[in-house]
Amino acid sequence: MLSFRSRAGRVPLALAVAALAACADEPSAPKRSLPVGPNLNLGDVVTVTNTSGGTGVGSLRWAVAQTTGGEIVRFDPALAGSTIVVDSTVVISYPITIEGPPDKGVTISGGDAHHIFAVYYTTPSATATTLRNLALVNGKGSGSAGGGGFLANADVVLENVTLSNHKGDYYAAFYTSENATLINTTISSNTSLDLAAAFVAKKLTLVNSTIAYNNEGGVEVRGPLAMRNSIIANNGAGANCQNVVTFERNGRNLASDSSCGDSTVMLIAAPKLDSLRDNGGPGKTHALTGPSPAINAGKDCTVTVDQRYVTRDANCDLGAYEFKDFTTATIANNASLTIDPTTGAVLAAGSVTCSTNETFDLAVEVSQQQKPGKTPPVVKATGKVTVTCSTTAQAWGTALAPSSGQFEIGNAVITTKIEGAPWIIPATATNLVKLFRGRK
Repeated sequence: MLSFRSRAGRVPLALAVAALAACADEPSAPKRSLPVGPNLNLGDVVTVTNTSGGTGVGSLRWAVAQTTGGEIVRFDPALAGSTIVVDSTVVISYPITIEGPPDKGVTISGGDAHHIFAVYYTTPSATATTLRNLALVNGKGSGSAGGGGFLANADVVLENVTLSNHKGDYYAAFYTSENATLINTTISSNTSLDLAAAFVAKKLTLVNSTIAYNNEGGVEVRGPLAMRNSIIANNGAGANCQNVVTFERNGRNLASDSSCGDSTVMLIAAPKLDSLRDNGGPGKTHALTGPSPAINAGKDCTVTVDQRYVTRDANCDLGAYEFKDFTTATIANNASLTIDPTTGAVLAAGSVTCSTNETFDLAVEVSQQQKPGKTPPVVKATGKVTVTCSTTAQAWGTALAPSSGQFEIGNAVITTKIEGAPWIIPATATNLVKLFRGRK
C-alpha cells in the first residue's frame, strides 16, 4: 500500500464550516418560496430566477436560505447556460437538492475568492445533499480543509457535475468529512499546493466519473473507495489514489498508475482524453479521443446516459463521457486468393475504405476445411498488416503461411478484423473465397 502525506493539524471541518455559516450574509427576503407558495413542504421546489451572486429575492443564495430540508432548488429555464458568481460562500444548512437544467446546466463561480458551497447541517441527518447538472468553477479553498468547490460535514451526491479550476492549499476542489457519491461527474484542472484534488473521510463511490489533470493527485479517501467504470488518471505530481483504506472495484476502471490497484484489477493505461471543454450538456467534459482504451471498455454498466445525457452503448465507455464519433470502415476481401507454389502461403488481399483518415492493424485469418481423414482437419494461417485508411479505397495484402498442413485449390474462409481500434465500425469482415495455385 502506498503511503502519502497528510496534515495532522487540519482544522476540524465542523468548526471551519460553522465559521462560514456565521459569516454568511443573511438573505433580506422572508423565508418563503416565490411563486411556489408561502409554506415549503418536503419536496417543494424553490426557483432561482436571476444570476445575482448576492442575497436578493430570486438569487441562488436566497433560494437556498428558504429551505428547511428535502426541497429542490431549480433554475428558471431562461438561466440555462448562465453563470452565477457568488459574492461569498453559499451555506447549505439542510439536506436539499440543487438541480440545474440538463441541457446546458448552470455554472456557479467562486470568483477565485472563496468556497462556493459549504454544507453544515444544523441538525444531523442521514440524508445527502445532492447537486445535479451544475458546473462549479473558480472556487478558492481556505485552511487545511480546502474544498474550493464544495466543503461539507455531511453526505454529498454529485450527478452530472463538473468541478474545475479551483485552488487551495490542500484538496482544492472538494472536501467532506462524511461520504460522497459521484455519478457522471468530472473533477479536473484543480490546483492544490499539496495533496489530492478531492478528500472524502469515509466512503467515496465513483460511477462513470472522470478525475483527471489535477496537479497534486486525484482522490484521498480515508475509508473505502468503490469504483465502477471510472477513470482516475493524469493527476500530476501526486498519485491518482491516496491513503485509500479498501477498494471495491466493479465493472472495469482505468488509472494511469498503480495507486488504485495493479494491472490484475485495473486497466493501467493512458486514457487519451481531449482537453476539458464544452462538449454539450450541463458542464465541460473530457471527450475520449479515437485511440482511447476507455471506449466500449465498461462492464456491468448501471447508468444509461453520460454526463451530457448522451445515451450510452450496452458496453458503456469508462468515465463521464460516452464516445460517439465513430469511424465507419468498409472492409472488402478479394473473392479469390492465390497459393504461392513455392512457399505454400496464401496471398491474402483486399481493400478498405474509411469515413476519416485512420491507421490501424488488420488481423487476417484464412482457414480451409480439409477432406475427411486428412490431418490437420483444418488448415489455418494468420497474420497482421498495418493499413492506412482514407475515404478512397486503399489496397492491402499479406502472405500467410499455414501453421501446419497445406492449402489446396478450393473454397476457404477469410476473416479480417481491425485490432485495437474500438472507435472504428464495423471491425470484422468474413467471406467465402476461392483458392487458386499460382504459377512458378
